Amino acid sequence: MARLLSRALGGFLVLALALFGGACRAAPDGGGAAGAPGVAAPATPARLVVSYSNLTPDQWPVWIAADEGLFTRHGLDVDLRLIESSTGVPALIAGETQAAALGGTEVLSAAAEGADLVIIAGLTKTFSFRFMAPDTIRTADDLRGKRVGVSRFGSSSDTATRLALQQLGLVPNRDVEVVQVGSLTARIQALQSGAIQGGVAQPPDTARLAKEGYHVLFDVSDLGLPAASSVVAVRRADLAERRPVFQALVDALLEAIALQHSDPPRAQAVLGRWLKLEDPAALEEAWAFYVEKVVPRVPRVELEQLETSRAVLLAEHPNLGSYDLSRLVDNSLVEAAVARGVGAP
Repeated sequence: MARLLSRALGGFLVLALALFGGACRAAPDGGGAAGAPGVAAPATPARLVVSYSNLTPDQWPVWIAADEGLFTRHGLDVDLRLIESSTGVPALIAGETQAAALGGTEVLSAAAEGADLVIIAGLTKTFSFRFMAPDTIRTADDLRGKRVGVSRFGSSSDTATRLALQQLGLVPNRDVEVVQVGSLTARIQALQSGAIQGGVAQPPDTARLAKEGYHVLFDVSDLGLPAASSVVAVRRADLAERRPVFQALVDALLEAIALQHSDPPRAQAVLGRWLKLEDPAALEEAWAFYVEKVVPRVPRVELEQLETSRAVLLAEHPNLGSYDLSRLVDNSLVEAAVARGVGAP
């Protein structure tokens, strides 16, 4: 009898330990970097190919989510790929990616042409650009007859450049020639080689350019214009079919934004790794600029942010005048995350 009782108790203990261990493995993490409640990760991570459009801090929360394990925490296996500028839109439409962090202007242009895309989060609330010029260009008049570079026509850099020129009293493609030169890296190289005489850049690149003799001719961010210069877009059909997966993506981004605001050293370390930058002063300047001016605490996208882009694009895309902007934005995933306290202090 004693032997049978011992065996029964041993079996009970093994079963109890197995159940306890399984419960621990299945339990939600408790909410990520900022201590907010999270969502239990599925047993098998959901794979997502996510593109980002430039090596600029506009993509910062995406990089934080990757480096700090926030995607993994929310049950995602994210393959991050650099697909430069507006070329991220056709990749998304073709299904080569399932989500894209890129300019809202590019998404708006594609949607107006019939692409069934939807923006599920915004990573910026205003333009993050400063218009830089060499020392030989001291005033707006010095730019007349010169060339300025943008990544692609219809991109966020293009919109910001045209706004800057207008604020300087110049008419794009009449007083100043606007040319496409590719990514931010290519734009800076064109500026340094003299191929263009002006272009927009973002911190921390502005700090490096300043050391090389370039200066800020106009700071577009000072206008405080609502702008969706970096958003997260998906295909509408994918959102309907895999909503829990995209909810997990948004949850991870809210936690990343919370970390970006609350933990400067960790946030700056992430940016330094992605930009291969070891200049503490430049990284600190970039952090202050983005946290104080650019990155929203809650990544909703307001329609007025897209109105800014539409106003600039109308001349070349008159069909945008009748486009219903509300069709392009779905803030429900952000709202659901906020309701659960994800990313809360």
